[in-house]
Amino acid sequence: MRILFAGTPDVAATSLAALCDSSHEIVGVLTQPDARGKRGKKLVPSPVALLAEERGIPTLKPVDARSEETLEWIRETGADVAAVVAYGQILDARVLSSLTHGFYNLHFSLLPAFRGAAPVQRAIESGLRETGVSVFKLDEGLDTGPLARQESFEIPPLSTSGEVLESMAARGARVLVDVMDEIETGSLALTAQPAEGASYARKLRPEEARIDPARGAANVAAHIRAFAPNPGAYVSVRGARLKVLGVGAAEAPDDMTLAPGEIGVSKKHVFLGTSTSPIELTLVGPAGKKHMNAADWARGSRIETGARIDEESVA
Repeated sequence: MRILFAGTPDVAATSLAALCDSSHEIVGVLTQPDARGKRGKKLVPSPVALLAEERGIPTLKPVDARSEETLEWIRETGADVAAVVAYGQILDARVLSSLTHGFYNLHFSLLPAFRGAAPVQRAIESGLRETGVSVFKLDEGLDTGPLARQESFEIPPLSTSGEVLESMAARGARVLVDVMDEIETGSLALTAQPAEGASYARKLRPEEARIDPARGAANVAAHIRAFAPNPGAYVSVRGARLKVLGVGAAEAPDDMTLAPGEIGVSKKHVFLGTSTSPIELTLVGPAGKKHMNAADWARGSRIETGARIDEESVA
């Protein structure tokens, strides 16, 4: 079957690679325009664009995927169906009806829960232990189309959103290939999404990233995991921003009692006090430096038990 692929980030490239290695033919790729890199000077192609170039697949990077030029290009590919993973642009009715079998989207939640831009991050932030992947046929609503396939996924207790997404991308790619196989054989059956249980997973905003130690330990840990690796939850210590990118399972020593926002340091561990119990911090990103083990940061910065995060970091 001739497939058009639309996607942009690493999690989408995982699906593109799986489809390229399947029995299907990828006849074209839609991806976002090249964007400025971390240093802001050089334009960098998306992970999907890089993979498409490597595989020799014709690629279009429209500023507006709803333009007449884009619609004409899609038709010229001769695709039978489209597979969409984290493309990053809205596709209108003309585009969605331009291919015989339509457009099928891989979404990283068990729809109708967590529709929107950040389903994994919001699931972790909410303290869930299970989420899943859904492949559905796109319509003009926000992740509202009929379901082709769903599979559940257990969220490991200490995993970050980046780690979970990486694992789910591999799982979702296999599911997406299966759906394409069923479309080709005519065996795919679609079911409407349930009316109950719908929720919205809005994009993470930098202003949400600040850690509030006045909350309970489970809440603070979930917040840190949800925001890692990007944009990264943070506190301020001695006037400098410190990203916190991982939490551990170690418990503070019995003689270490920490108030919310107070830091505790042992030989191998760093803890942050919350309104309930301390949590272990494992990976941090000091401003202007590479990510490092929290204990190494504390030792190098001469942070000792009793130090506090800056008051501006406390709600």
